[in-house]
Amino acid sequence: MNGFINELGWEALLNTRGTTWRKLDETTRNKITDAASAAALMTEMPAIIKRPLLCAPGKPMLLGFSDSSYQQFFHEV
Repeated sequence: MNGFINELGWEALLNTRGTTWRKLDETTRNKITDAASAAALMTEMPAIIKRPLLCAPGKPMLLGFSDSSYQQFFHEV
């Protein structure tokens, strides 16, 4: 999890638009203030991680879906 956070940032990885986030109580949501608290939540509730997340050796990670980004990512792999 820390590798993903270091490369992409915890704010990008944490899916605050999804139903998993919206179902959390306000107290829990307010406790997510830094990389450590976000990592703990994402480890406990993997469904809250934004998807898709693509990784390949020697390439930057790709988070979320974009047709053009996917084509470029897979073309270069």
